[in-house]
Amino acid sequence: MLWDYADELILKNPGNTIKMAVNRVTLESPPHFKRFYVYFEALKRGPFKGELLAVVGKNGNNQMYPVAWVIVKGECIDSWVWFLSLLTASLGMEHGFGYTIISDQQK
Repeated sequence: MLWDYADELILKNPGNTIKMAVNRVTLESPPHFKRFYVYFEALKRGPFKGELLAVVGKNGNNQMYPVAWVIVKGECIDSWVWFLSLLTASLGMEHGFGYTIISDQQK
Protein backbone atom coordinates (compact mmCIF):
# COMPACT_ATOMS: atom_id res chain seq x y z
CA MET A 1 0.00 0.00 0.00
CA LEU A 2 2.88 2.40 0.65
CA TRP A 3 4.05 1.97 -2.94
CA ASP A 4 0.59 3.04 -4.16
CA TYR A 5 0.59 6.00 -1.76
CA ALA A 6 4.03 7.09 -3.01
CA ASP A 7 2.95 6.77 -6.66
CA GLU A 8 -0.16 8.88 -6.01
CA LEU A 9 1.85 11.61 -4.26
CA ILE A 10 4.21 11.83 -7.24
CA LEU A 11 1.31 11.77 -9.71
CA LYS A 12 -0.50 14.66 -8.01
CA ASN A 13 2.62 16.78 -7.52
CA PRO A 14 5.63 15.78 -9.65
CA GLY A 15 7.98 17.93 -7.54
CA ASN A 16 7.52 15.68 -4.50
CA THR A 17 10.34 13.37 -3.52
CA ILE A 18 9.45 9.94 -2.20
CA LYS A 19 12.01 7.33 -1.18
CA MET A 20 11.25 3.98 0.34
CA ALA A 21 13.63 1.24 1.38
CA VAL A 22 12.81 -2.38 2.11
CA ASN A 23 14.81 -5.40 3.19
CA ARG A 24 14.53 -8.84 1.59
CA VAL A 25 16.04 -12.05 2.92
CA THR A 26 16.15 -13.42 -0.63
CA LEU A 27 15.11 -11.96 -3.98
CA GLU A 28 11.92 -14.04 -3.86
CA SER A 29 10.98 -13.19 -0.27
CA PRO A 30 8.38 -10.52 0.53
CA PRO A 31 9.72 -7.04 1.30
CA HIS A 32 10.03 -5.88 4.91
CA PHE A 33 9.65 -2.17 5.54
CA LYS A 34 12.89 -0.34 6.39
CA ARG A 35 12.26 3.41 5.92
CA PHE A 36 10.10 5.97 4.10
CA TYR A 37 10.94 9.58 3.13
CA VAL A 38 8.53 12.20 1.76
CA TYR A 39 9.27 15.77 0.65
CA PHE A 40 6.22 17.89 -0.19
CA GLU A 41 7.30 20.39 -2.85
CA ALA A 42 4.01 22.30 -2.69
CA LEU A 43 4.52 23.24 0.96
CA LYS A 44 7.65 25.21 0.19
CA ARG A 45 7.25 26.47 -3.37
CA GLY A 46 3.54 26.50 -4.18
CA PRO A 47 0.96 29.20 -3.53
CA PHE A 48 -0.67 27.16 -0.74
CA LYS A 49 2.05 26.87 1.85
CA GLY A 50 1.38 24.91 5.01
CA GLU A 51 2.82 23.72 8.27
CA LEU A 52 3.62 20.17 9.23
CA LEU A 53 2.52 19.13 12.71
CA ALA A 54 3.86 15.79 13.88
CA VAL A 55 3.69 13.48 16.85
CA VAL A 56 6.53 11.08 17.57
CA GLY A 57 6.73 8.30 20.10
CA LYS A 58 9.63 6.89 22.05
CA ASN A 59 9.85 3.18 22.78
CA GLY A 60 11.56 1.29 25.61
CA ASN A 61 14.88 1.35 23.73
CA ASN A 62 14.74 5.15 23.58
CA GLN A 63 14.15 5.05 19.81
CA MET A 64 11.80 7.57 18.23
CA TYR A 65 9.14 6.70 15.65
CA PRO A 66 6.40 8.69 13.87
CA VAL A 67 2.89 8.25 15.24
CA ALA A 68 0.86 10.79 13.24
CA TRP A 69 1.31 13.90 11.13
CA VAL A 70 -0.89 16.48 9.48
CA ILE A 71 -0.46 19.42 7.12
CA VAL A 72 -2.38 22.53 8.15
CA LYS A 73 -2.66 26.07 6.82
CA GLY A 74 -0.75 27.46 9.79
CA GLU A 75 0.38 26.58 13.29
CA CYS A 76 -2.29 27.97 15.60
CA ILE A 77 -4.45 26.85 18.50
CA ASP A 78 -7.29 25.79 16.17
CA SER A 79 -4.95 23.57 14.10
CA TRP A 80 -3.43 21.98 17.19
CA VAL A 81 -6.83 21.34 18.83
CA TRP A 82 -8.10 19.70 15.63
CA PHE A 83 -4.97 17.54 15.26
CA LEU A 84 -4.82 16.50 18.92
CA SER A 85 -8.56 15.70 18.95
CA LEU A 86 -8.07 13.31 16.05
CA LEU A 87 -4.96 11.83 17.67
CA THR A 88 -6.73 11.31 21.01
CA ALA A 89 -9.54 9.45 19.27
CA SER A 90 -7.13 7.34 17.18
CA LEU A 91 -5.11 6.32 20.24
CA GLY A 92 -8.23 5.74 22.34
CA MET A 93 -7.06 8.15 25.03
CA GLU A 94 -10.20 10.26 25.42
CA HIS A 95 -9.88 9.96 29.19
CA GLY A 96 -6.18 10.85 29.18
CA PHE A 97 -4.82 7.61 30.60
CA GLY A 98 -1.67 5.81 29.51
CA TYR A 99 0.12 8.49 27.51
CA THR A 100 2.33 11.46 28.30
CA ILE A 101 2.31 14.39 25.90
CA ILE A 102 5.35 16.67 25.87
CA SER A 103 5.37 19.71 23.61
CA ASP A 104 8.39 21.64 22.37
CA GLN A 105 6.33 24.84 22.30
CA GLN A 106 8.10 27.59 24.21
CA LYS A 107 5.83 30.54 23.49
